[in-house]
Amino acid sequence: MVSLEAFSELLEVLYSAPLDQEQWERFLALVSDHTRSGIGTFLCASSRLGLSILAQGGRTPLATADISVYNERLARNDPFREPVLRLGRAGVFQGEDLLPNEGLLRTDLYRYLAAPLGYRYVTAIVLTVSVRRLEVISVWRSTDQGPMDEDSNRLLNLLVPHIQKALEIRQVLGIAQERLAGAEAMADASSTATFLLNRQGCLIHSNAAADALVSDKTSLALQNGVLVAADVQSRDSLRTLFSRAPSPAFAPSVPTPTHALSLPRTDGRQPLQLIASPLPHTHRDRSGADLLLLVTDPEQSFCYPDSVLRSLYGLTLAETEIANGLLTGYSLKEIASLRRVSIGSARNQLKSILSKTSAARQSDLMRLLMALPHPPQTCSPNS
Repeated sequence: MVSLEAFSELLEVLYSAPLDQEQWERFLALVSDHTRSGIGTFLCASSRLGLSILAQGGRTPLATADISVYNERLARNDPFREPVLRLGRAGVFQGEDLLPNEGLLRTDLYRYLAAPLGYRYVTAIVLTVSVRRLEVISVWRSTDQGPMDEDSNRLLNLLVPHIQKALEIRQVLGIAQERLAGAEAMADASSTATFLLNRQGCLIHSNAAADALVSDKTSLALQNGVLVAADVQSRDSLRTLFSRAPSPAFAPSVPTPTHALSLPRTDGRQPLQLIASPLPHTHRDRSGADLLLLVTDPEQSFCYPDSVLRSLYGLTLAETEIANGLLTGYSLKEIASLRRVSIGSARNQLKSILSKTSAARQSDLMRLLMALPHPPQTCSPNS
């Protein structure tokens, strides 16, 4: 099993990734190294991008031309997409469980990309699977390396919730904001409370969600510019988190990682979940901050805005799901499977959408929807 030191490095790089696009490639390379694999690729399907490879890392990466071939020609027929959609849940899955290995050998994906690099076995880390978004990390191994071993599978399962949180932040910040340093990257569009602090806990910057937590005064508070726990008995633990996070020192004698903390609230609600990640030294120099503190509320609900389609065309909630699924690149059959409705119901809803939008055919509808601006995802359900 991977050591605590190695695991801490994986988390440090991962939670720096929302602030630095290159960190995603470094993270995928580390995952490949620690699982003794050849390459890790991050694939995403969304209404903006369709299905495509966004990042890769490993000993034998794909050439730029190969990535273009996948994105432009092979992605739409990726043999693993339909099995992942049928599962409809996050987790770590072996390629053989999704698609028999003999079947993989007959696909264009194998012939044009995997075989030339000597790859035969794949493990899929499914992170998000919905009508609106599909996010998967695929880890490939050669014939000599064989299928993923048990210890590596355990490591990947431990990483899943951390990767999901990093991807949530990446999504709301956007590609341009990911490249900004320090406080400018903390977009108020993020529903995750985010603080930039020095190792003493002095506040450098916070986003709107973080300000709301401080204003609530049941979990966190500011005292002379220093972030402290509202629960007095938790203040020493929070100070320790701040002091250790910039230079994490994991050792067998340390029973639990010092970068994470469950913070009680004074009103009896579930504790908040805190993750402190050291900033890269280049970002520390620019911002004056040593660490990034992410705070999530287990009782918080998340939603996606449908107000634009409803206001412009009077689409129902079910119809907006169909529209977003089509924008993401799913077929109508796949959307029906994800929504657990019959293909006949999905066809009727599509006909209604075409009528309301005055689109003659599905391709006209796609051109119409793709021309719409994408509002920030900071709304109440179905707003």
